[in-house]
Amino acid sequence: MALIKLSGLAKKMNDMRRMLLYGPRYSTESYIRQLRRLGADIHESVKMVSPETILIDPTMPYLLRIGKNVSIAANVTILTHDAGWLVMKADDGVVRGHVAPVTIGNNVFIGMYSIILCNVTICDNVIISAGSVVTSSLREPGVYAGNPARLVIPYDRYLALREGRQVQEAYRVAKAYYERYGKKPPQEIFGDYFWIFYPRRDIDRMPEVFSSQLKIEGNYEVSRQKFMESEPDFDGYDAFWDWCFGRIEKKRSKNDAG
Repeated sequence: MALIKLSGLAKKMNDMRRMLLYGPRYSTESYIRQLRRLGADIHESVKMVSPETILIDPTMPYLLRIGKNVSIAANVTILTHDAGWLVMKADDGVVRGHVAPVTIGNNVFIGMYSIILCNVTICDNVIISAGSVVTSSLREPGVYAGNPARLVIPYDRYLALREGRQVQEAYRVAKAYYERYGKKPPQEIFGDYFWIFYPRRDIDRMPEVFSSQLKIEGNYEVSRQKFMESEPDFDGYDAFWDWCFGRIEKKRSKNDAG
């Protein structure tokens, strides 16, 4: 009990420290509350990985709208104004403002160090790769990257690509763990890949690290139904590991022979 109390006290002290250091940006909830008070239209489901590193233009926040299930990674900047007109002002003395709204739709991921400039609309189901600069509206669902950000792959094709890579990616995680620690990895490290091996009949007994993935984005019932309707690639975790270990040993034998 004392340990629990100490843990709670430590959390409060850490929150206080972050409040003093970062002000309203100490947490996603606090930052969203501040922006809403200033006039921004931001859905409560928006997630900010490191809100203290994120800069959302405070000059005219009422020009900003962010929809549901938007994830904003560290060091992202979102601007509703551009001060480039100051160069012309210095040249000829004329004031020419550049202020314009930013609208971000639903189900959008904005990667680390990306910049969203003013006068931009981002449609639903968009993934913006790290370091991208969005200079114009993104009107087609998909993956965007670069400066300026361009469509890399449409959403439907990317969905199929991710679907097809699940087993191979999980294998690489298993291989890396085994090579580092010399033992069978615990199934809990496959929080992103349990779909390929976890028994559907055991859904109500699955580890928290798996069930929390079903709950993410607030559509647990949809995820649960999809999970139950699907078929795993392997008949349980042991079968998945046996397949991985067989491939690891085969490659090792081939390397030894070479």
